[in-house]
Amino acid sequence: MFPHCKINEDDALNYISNVSEQDVKSSLLKTKLAFSDFMNLISPAAQGFIPEMREKAKRAKLCYFGKTVRLYAPLYISNYCINDCEYCGFKTGTKFERKRLAADEIIEEAKVIRSYGLDSLLIVSGEDPKKINVDFLVGVVKRLREMFSYISIEIAPMPEEDYRKLFEAGVHGLTLYQETYDKPLYESLHHSGPKADYDKRLEFMEGGAKAGFYNLGIGALLGLHDWRSEAMSMAAHALYLRKNYWRSKISFSFPRITPIEGGFEVPNEMSEDELEQLMLAFRLFFQESDLYISTRETREFRQKVISSCASHISAASVVVPGGYVEVAELKDDLGQFTLNDTRSVDCVAEDIRLAGMEPVFKDWDTCLG
Repeated sequence: MFPHCKINEDDALNYISNVSEQDVKSSLLKTKLAFSDFMNLISPAAQGFIPEMREKAKRAKLCYFGKTVRLYAPLYISNYCINDCEYCGFKTGTKFERKRLAADEIIEEAKVIRSYGLDSLLIVSGEDPKKINVDFLVGVVKRLREMFSYISIEIAPMPEEDYRKLFEAGVHGLTLYQETYDKPLYESLHHSGPKADYDKRLEFMEGGAKAGFYNLGIGALLGLHDWRSEAMSMAAHALYLRKNYWRSKISFSFPRITPIEGGFEVPNEMSEDELEQLMLAFRLFFQESDLYISTRETREFRQKVISSCASHISAASVVVPGGYVEVAELKDDLGQFTLNDTRSVDCVAEDIRLAGMEPVFKDWDTCLG
């Protein structure tokens, strides 16, 4: 579990397994939840209270976000990677035709995303330090800031001084998954590369906070370890960051890992119902926090959670470098990519409206920076 968590995993899971229906009811009656209430809401006993959790989460989301859902898109700039992570298709030992975008190619990709009406961009890259380094990224971000109001990154971890350069260039959000908070499992899955250092990876998020990033996004790859254990670690991690780096806002992502080419089997598969329970619990415990849901999930599931708990949703995602331009040129169906929700931005926005909410394309305003 998260190193600063005040309870060990065995005791925590034992507590959760003994939560009663009355415990869940008591937690749902509270206006301010303690960590023990969060544990009650992710327990097996809470699975029978999803409708009640859903209604309470809807009220919380309405209080903090109104009837809005914010849209964004990821822009993959490189699938080269020097890490050997057992579960990842980008790992260094995988043989496939890799691609790394030049600065002008990134701008062309961004133009396609901007043409969809999106004003919030997430830059994503494998760990490719020789080419995708801070000097390269600073130059790219300065150009992208002319096109987008808000830019965040999900890239190789960097030291605080490099994060500060990116912040000053116009990056205001940092996403960095710990992948799994179980240290022995983490070490067994990360065979080589900088990412193999569990403790160092945790420290990088603190460097991002010190560098000034307004938004810090955390998450675990759900399916690597027991999801309830990961949930408690994510919550404990968020509380630790919020206490020590209160100037930054903490957000959460909930990616479920899927099998990859090469034979990696998901050791702890998580059902859709369990994912909804997890997200509802986070909305109730962290009422003001942003919750992200990606195109890994189906249209039906995404529609359900934007009504109750998710504040951000990706749309028209392409997860290969250069994919937006290629699709635009070929005028082909986005279904050629292995995503579970391949709707266009217009379709996603229309479905949000049909659900009685307003799609928001601009996630930040330059006057706030």
